[in-house]
Amino acid sequence: MKLGESLLYALTRRLYLRNIGQSQEMTQALASADSYADYRLECLNKVLAAARQYNVPWQDKDVLDLGCYNGAISQGYLNSGARSVIGIDIDEPAVVKAQQKYSDPRLQFRVSDTRTFPVDDACVDTIFSYDVFEHVENPSAVLSECHRVLRPGGKLLIGTWGWYHPFAPHLWSTMPVPWAHVLFSEKTLLRTCRRVYHSDWYQPNMHDFDRDGKRIPDKFLDEEIPKDYLNKYLVRDFERVFRESPLRYKIHPQRFSSRWAAWTRPLLAVPLVKEFFTAYIWVVLERPHSATPSRAPKRPELVTH
Repeated sequence: MKLGESLLYALTRRLYLRNIGQSQEMTQALASADSYADYRLECLNKVLAAARQYNVPWQDKDVLDLGCYNGAISQGYLNSGARSVIGIDIDEPAVVKAQQKYSDPRLQFRVSDTRTFPVDDACVDTIFSYDVFEHVENPSAVLSECHRVLRPGGKLLIGTWGWYHPFAPHLWSTMPVPWAHVLFSEKTLLRTCRRVYHSDWYQPNMHDFDRDGKRIPDKFLDEEIPKDYLNKYLVRDFERVFRESPLRYKIHPQRFSSRWAAWTRPLLAVPLVKEFFTAYIWVVLERPHSATPSRAPKRPELVTH
């Protein structure tokens, strides 16, 4: 076994046994699918808090939930005052489950593809997309569709993160080492995750079981993380896509909330360094009222927190 893999495995084991993945999401995913659903509702509160802070209206508005998954957050938008909600996702089984669980006539769920939304032109006032854009293979095409379905003056709120975020690869409990994907090759990263997955100290969680409740026998067999799962965009890549879209935009990068990271706030304005120290980004995009938006170069309005 190579030295890098041995070192990463030792670090993973230490952090896992001490913290079990270091995140609230992982703690609840380890408990049960029901508690993970509760976590999704906590995510709703984060989205609505950001919507209030950045002036994205949803109450008495027609809302599109882009990447709705099982519909828990979509229902939350309706319960919190939206006039109607359409949830779309490429995960057909998840959409079917949402359709079966929620029956309010003001709430619809539709299977979508990655390039064309099953939604009419200019039919929604607000689009929410939480923890989705890092998975989108072609963000430019998706933003074009968002422009199409938004009414003039309508807004899109995106919550996402860049590839140099410490836990960007979405490997959850098998890789609690921050920035492991930056410090080690993806081959080493995935081989270590596979070794962790089969270790006797590893505790399986809901992500490790198939739809029939059987534990998946093998995971992390690839040599690299596929780009059709994570697009590996840096913050600057997202900025470029937003700049080239027909939508006006403002970026609100978030610093890490832990005390040791309080000093990193000024770093969010430093071009390369910010990639490592931006905990999350909220982006507000707006469809202009003008039928023919200006093609003049746009500069981002950067607000650090």
